[in-house]
Amino acid sequence: MLTTMNRVLEEKISDVDRVYLTDADLVSLEQFASSFSVRVRTYNLLRDRSDEITIHALKLLAQQYPELVQKQLQRCKYDMSNMIRYTSISVLRDDELFFRETLMDWLANIINSYQIAKECSTAYRLLQTAVDALLPAECAAMIKPYTNMAISALLHA
Repeated sequence: MLTTMNRVLEEKISDVDRVYLTDADLVSLEQFASSFSVRVRTYNLLRDRSDEITIHALKLLAQQYPELVQKQLQRCKYDMSNMIRYTSISVLRDDELFFRETLMDWLANIINSYQIAKECSTAYRLLQTAVDALLPAECAAMIKPYTNMAISALLHA
């Protein structure tokens, strides 16, 4: 399977013999291109500050769920780090479907099986709080749809 930087382009490349990109497809690609520098900046900041963001969020979580964080610190750290990694790639690609399919569907099932969805949804809300505090507003805004998706998936799974 050919993977490109953007899902719209990826889907259209497979049908290049039969169709041209529509005006809506081109608008989507233009929006992607015009926001690319912010996407790259957001990706770089998430990559470079992942540990700092995770620790900040875990400190906030420990204030609400001290026993959970004490018992599950390494698991929480691992899950948050994965969340940040997949978010960074999804932001770069402008691809919520990639995020949902590669991380959220699986993660929501796992977390719900441990019956800690409420606590984890709080953790991802606090992760966004950490992002808002530590990253520029335009970058934090790029991340918010993904943390919202995580929160929603955990509360409604």
